[in-house]
Amino acid sequence: MDIKKFDIKFNFVDGYDGEPYVLFKIQGSTEPLLKIWEGLIADLLENPDMSGNGWKGLTRDYHELKGIWADGYEETEIDLAEYLNDLAYYVNKSFDYEETEEMLESLLKYLNYAKAQGSQIVARFID
Repeated sequence: MDIKKFDIKFNFVDGYDGEPYVLFKIQGSTEPLLKIWEGLIADLLENPDMSGNGWKGLTRDYHELKGIWADGYEETEIDLAEYLNDLAYYVNKSFDYEETEEMLESLLKYLNYAKAQGSQIVARFID
């Protein structure tokens, strides 16, 4: 299966030259990398689930400086199921940047594609 059939935008850093971003890649694959400007991630995660059940996935990593944002900014394997469950909370929410919704859709498609292929995703914060 070819990821390009899923209508995914892979580059969310154009126009934000020199700004920090997160790079997602499917391990052991030649599929395109997904690059997301940190400002779009901040916009996405601005209003996290405050139900008291604890943060998981991308929300936890971003707000608690873990995983991708841990000291050293090393390539980190993410928990696909946890990230997908976490990101589902943000579907149909409103955002400050028009591009954030498209980024979320592309990120979900990218992660779901990797999961369907039995692949893992590694991510790295680029400062």
